[in-house]
Amino acid sequence: MRYTIDFKNPNVILSVEESFTLIDYISLFTCLLLGIFFALFLWIFAFALLIKIFTRTEYVFNSDTNTLILYFRIFGYLKIKTRKLSFNEIIKFSFSNFDSGKVLIEQGLVTKEWLTLDIILRDEQIIRITKLEPENLIDIHDLYLDLKTYMDDWFNFEIEYGVVKDA
Repeated sequence: MRYTIDFKNPNVILSVEESFTLIDYISLFTCLLLGIFFALFLWIFAFALLIKIFTRTEYVFNSDTNTLILYFRIFGYLKIKTRKLSFNEIIKFSFSNFDSGKVLIEQGLVTKEWLTLDIILRDEQIIRITKLEPENLIDIHDLYLDLKTYMDDWFNFEIEYGVVKDA
């Protein structure tokens, strides 16, 4: 995961670029294999690969208008506005491991831990900033601390950490 935070008064701009996961590799490889036989799947593979490599999500926090604007940025040039929220709609920023649980791998179902940084909204919706494995704890914790440093005056920040249970 790579991120940048720019403070340009009155905006705080958070830009997050996620890394590949195993699911991404499997789906892209499957499309590549199918693309050998069917040209449509090859085009889907190429499009998915370009989107995954050259995109990032931007969160622009404007303190003058008290709004959060979410952008989907492609190639660093094309910027698509996906959502606009008021600061009043945001309850808190949550750093948690609540997405942890059972996953299916070669050995069967095993317990897997995930760390997430989310924006919790009043209508019980969640905007996921990032989801990482515990090996990337330093990265996600640094992002959490940076956000808290810049925006502690406007929002509540909580660390919610539970025990991952083997069920």
